[in-house]
Amino acid sequence: GGGFDLDGGVTNSIVQYNLSYENQGSGYCIFQYWGASPWYNNIFRYNISENDGAVSDSRAGIYVWNSSGDAGQFHSCLVYNNTVYNAKESALSFSEKSERKEFGFYNNIFVGKDSLIKGDKGKDIFMGNDWWSLAGKFNADGMHDFATWAGRYHKEIEDGKINGFNVNPAFINPGKMNITDFPASPAGFDSYKIPPNSILRDHGLDLHQAKGIETGGIDFNGAPAPLKGIGASF
Repeated sequence: GGGFDLDGGVTNSIVQYNLSYENQGSGYCIFQYWGASPWYNNIFRYNISENDGAVSDSRAGIYVWNSSGDAGQFHSCLVYNNTVYNAKESALSFSEKSERKEFGFYNNIFVGKDSLIKGDKGKDIFMGNDWWSLAGKFNADGMHDFATWAGRYHKEIEDGKINGFNVNPAFINPGKMNITDFPASPAGFDSYKIPPNSILRDHGLDLHQAKGIETGGIDFNGAPAPLKGIGASF
């Protein structure tokens, strides 16, 4: 079982302001199954995943899967301002069956146990994200230098300049969620808030200006989200 899922044939929908943790499946599932009507124009934003996907094939907090094998049936997805913390597995995983197009990942925080990402990134756009490996600062596709990885796969780069990050987000109390610990209001949940002096508060992309994306302007905690904030909670 996973956490939150937009599955076969879903269109024009938003998954936002959710907390998922300790699921056997991924916390956030982006799925399309064979025979469903086309899946498109969907958004995942301001969500938090903690230690999800420890048992499923995904082995990650976010999992992308498309059994139709047709990118024309699975397209146009925005994944921005989410926080994935996974001290057990990876942050993000793409199935061997994940043909897709027009997927964009912006201003997310991806923290993983060691290797941060699994599977083929394809032509997906990655910009303004922060990547952090708990085991050794950075590890993706067998590469341990963020700038080298970004240059090789042309991710987190625009106009020849890196706009992503490889910095420790310095969360207050990560990886220790228990259902009885959640406060009466999300405003009081501070485990994944970005510290006041962190560059992750104001060095991401202005998604409205850069991509014409209307973000809603409210973070996971119900507070105004910084215009260039990275992650879900401020």
